[in-house]
Amino acid sequence: MVLTDDNFVTIVEAVKHGRSIYDNIRKAIHFLIATNVGEIVTIFMGLLLGMNSPLLAIQLLWINLVTDSFPAIALGLEPEDKDVMNRKPKDARKGIFSDGLWGKIFVEGTMLGMLTLLVYSFGNKYYGLEVGRTMAFVTLGMIEMVHSFNIRSEESIFKARII
Repeated sequence: MVLTDDNFVTIVEAVKHGRSIYDNIRKAIHFLIATNVGEIVTIFMGLLLGMNSPLLAIQLLWINLVTDSFPAIALGLEPEDKDVMNRKPKDARKGIFSDGLWGKIFVEGTMLGMLTLLVYSFGNKYYGLEVGRTMAFVTLGMIEMVHSFNIRSEESIFKARII
């Protein structure tokens, strides 16, 4: 660390910003991988169960480009948490996926995919293939938007600030 002045408050601010950047990177990675796992579960499980493809290639492309990218960018630009300096320092030997992040990603992604597949099955059975795919597309997009709000904080989505 290079100090450009003799004020040690600068060190505290640098640590604060570093922790905030780390948190935001972790949030964006969490969101992107969990939503991609949800998409994989939707397609893979649908095909394993002998269904037609729940989503078309163009729908997957739209999901990946729009409903994944913009929320991930927003999560990367989140303002710092109020308690960022009250937390203990991270262990330098631990990776970004430590403390159960892989488990969260897998569970959340599986839930996203299974709910989308459930909606697709309902729509396909009662309204036809095109409506089922549309319902799956809208469901996956909306769930990912809600999921982005859920990732913003470790607290419940009902306790965390929305704006």
